Amino acid sequence: MEVLMLKHDGRCKWLENKVLTGLMPMSIRMAANPFAQKLYYIVDWISNDRGRVGVDLKWFKSLGLPAVKSYAELPAGNDFKVINTGYDSIVSEEHTLREHGVEIIDKPCPFVRRLRSSLETADPAYQYVLLCSASHIIIKNFVSIFPRDMILVQPDNYREKIAAQQNGKPLRIVPYVTYVKRDADEILEHVNQAFPERNNDKVDMSCMWINSKASPILEIEGLTAQELHGVSEALLITTADSRNTSMISLEKALQKRNLKVTRIGSLRDFLRHERRHPRDKVLLVRSPIPNGAEAPILVYIDKGLLAACRMIIGQNSTVRRVAVWSMIKVRYLRNLIFREQAKREAEREGLLRSSAIARKAPARPAS
Repeated sequence: MEVLMLKHDGRCKWLENKVLTGLMPMSIRMAANPFAQKLYYIVDWISNDRGRVGVDLKWFKSLGLPAVKSYAELPAGNDFKVINTGYDSIVSEEHTLREHGVEIIDKPCPFVRRLRSSLETADPAYQYVLLCSASHIIIKNFVSIFPRDMILVQPDNYREKIAAQQNGKPLRIVPYVTYVKRDADEILEHVNQAFPERNNDKVDMSCMWINSKASPILEIEGLTAQELHGVSEALLITTADSRNTSMISLEKALQKRNLKVTRIGSLRDFLRHERRHPRDKVLLVRSPIPNGAEAPILVYIDKGLLAACRMIIGQNSTVRRVAVWSMIKVRYLRNLIFREQAKREAEREGLLRSSAIARKAPARPAS
């Protein structure tokens, strides 16, 4: 089977630079430093529907990062910090943590934060129409800041929902950041035809993954007939049963180029497809959201089955957690010995523990 690949698919550049090579390694380093505050991720803030929406939980758990399922499971006091990244926070819980003296390392996706700000400062003269999957992580995260008369719609039901819930105000279309522009444009065109007397408008929320030189969507749309010669199918690497909006946008872009889309959730899926279609020419497309399927498939294509099997063993969640735990223990002992150096590192990161920081804080209410 001949495999073609895009230049700009795979990791979101912001995620790669700020989270995967920034926040995550720092949280591991600080977990191994007895003089540093611990950094926690809250799983409820970054994933939904057992990992089908948002972060792939199997992949996340394999990293061995300090994490709790919900904010109610955080330790007592406030001698730690919470990392808010990716899909932003459950806003009501973030406010509660801040009220109880817990510091937030506030590094969400800047485009998701822009969406949050738009909702927090909603103009009451408009009725907002949020284009977003009902199961998306931001629905849980931002529910406390939704305008009371907001209409939540999807591409297949916006006509019915708007007709049933509109209240006479001009309508403002606000799409989630990974919807392609034509989805929101279609809704705006519809409301302008249905309610031409109103000053309806649309807010552009597209992230750079959708609309920039690094966008796989634009690359797919720009593929020439020569580049796609002999290609009738696209294999989309993603978490099994993923319902992320980015996956839907990729599928739509590929289908618009008359390509059949097959989701591939593991090396086994890829090998099975290869056996059934040995002479096919396919376009292999990678998800922007990290998952456990991508690396073994790419290693298999480049180096063969044995190397791919080694990769699968190496990224097994139990194997990786044990490796990370062992590394943390070794570094912890080293930092106890070289304590002044460890203190300087914690201070440089702004995470040095102190009696003032470690004071007892009021108990947080259960969620």
